[in-house]
Amino acid sequence: MFLLSDINTEAINASIAIGLMILSYLIGSIPFGLVIGKLLAHKDIRQYGSGNVGSTNAIRVLGKKIGFFVFFLDVFKGMAVIILVKVLAATHVWESNIEELWYGAFAIIGHTFSIFLGFKGGKAVATSLGVVLITSPLTAIACLIVFGLILVSTGYVSLGSTFAALTVVCVGWMLHFIGIEPHNFIEYFIGKTSLALCILFSCATALIFIRHRKNYIRLMNGTENSFKKKK
Repeated sequence: MFLLSDINTEAINASIAIGLMILSYLIGSIPFGLVIGKLLAHKDIRQYGSGNVGSTNAIRVLGKKIGFFVFFLDVFKGMAVIILVKVLAATHVWESNIEELWYGAFAIIGHTFSIFLGFKGGKAVATSLGVVLITSPLTAIACLIVFGLILVSTGYVSLGSTFAALTVVCVGWMLHFIGIEPHNFIEYFIGKTSLALCILFSCATALIFIRHRKNYIRLMNGTENSFKKKK
């Protein structure tokens, strides 16, 4: 009877974890650029600019206010279920038996291969940032600084995203080897990253590179959109 009880508990925990991963995928799949564009600007951003539903195209097509609103929503998609899991654990309601990063991974997959868009989607940058913010704050700060410097100096979001992604991988692996075990909120910012998290960062970076391959061709041809160029 004791063994049967243990099996039932493990089955329930596994079911909850799978349900939360599916929830994270569905949240990640919400094309906020498309939804907000139609609701607030009455525009289908797929018909303008690069045709992408991500926040960069949203900023270009819908303006900075609406565009940055889309950006924050896309970032939050990567954090939403991880925050929920942390709250459930902190309140002793339920504790995940797998690393929190997996819920973020499914949000990234949802953003890139949205079930609501025929398994098409954005380039994974904003949602990946959300996952990094909630799992390794110092890594996120470093990548934001690099992104800002590249964007200001070149005007190319694609180039900024590329170097920011590389920064995530470098800092993430560095913290894996020299980071400290977090015991409080302050130490959490410079906490040791797990091997699985570093692998996720590396895979997300590879995905970002793949999704930006057309941008790299335009960069080499000198036809890439730049925020420094006037229309």
